[in-house]
Amino acid sequence: MKYDFPILKESNPRPGGDNAFPLTIVVIYNDLAAAMRAAQTLERVGNKFFGRLEQRLMPVPVAHLSDPARFDHLLSDASSADMIIVSFNGPSELPPLLKQWIESCLGQRRSGDSAVVALLSSNERLDAPDSPRYQFMKNAARAAGLDYFAPMPAPGGEASMTELVGVPA
Repeated sequence: MKYDFPILKESNPRPGGDNAFPLTIVVIYNDLAAAMRAAQTLERVGNKFFGRLEQRLMPVPVAHLSDPARFDHLLSDASSADMIIVSFNGPSELPPLLKQWIESCLGQRRSGDSAVVALLSSNERLDAPDSPRYQFMKNAARAAGLDYFAPMPAPGGEASMTELVGVPA
């Protein structure tokens, strides 16, 4: 299924030879700022693989979840994804439909075969680890036995990917 999004585009893996690392990524976002944050994160991840990463992106606006057929199709797509990114911008709680999709999606995943990335912010400020949205995402990933990554505010306002659920501190 092709989703229309001007920044993140669904793509087929680029020829990368035998050394290419394929990665299927589902990105759920609620607005342009959230989509930009996901795109920037994916660019940084791609740079870590020195151009050997073959990304197949499936970007989906949160609004598409209100269509039952899209909701179910996205669940199917995400069940085989290597990474699920939830990028949500704004001061409000996660919408109930998004929470329902996350719980359903992560409940279908097999433990340890993918990662969940939460990019949560309000007014360009990252959610703190004690925020309800951060805790919801962390607990959903933990319940599914999946790795969880989220940028955390650091002194000076910079973000870093610092948390991995399931790995002892």
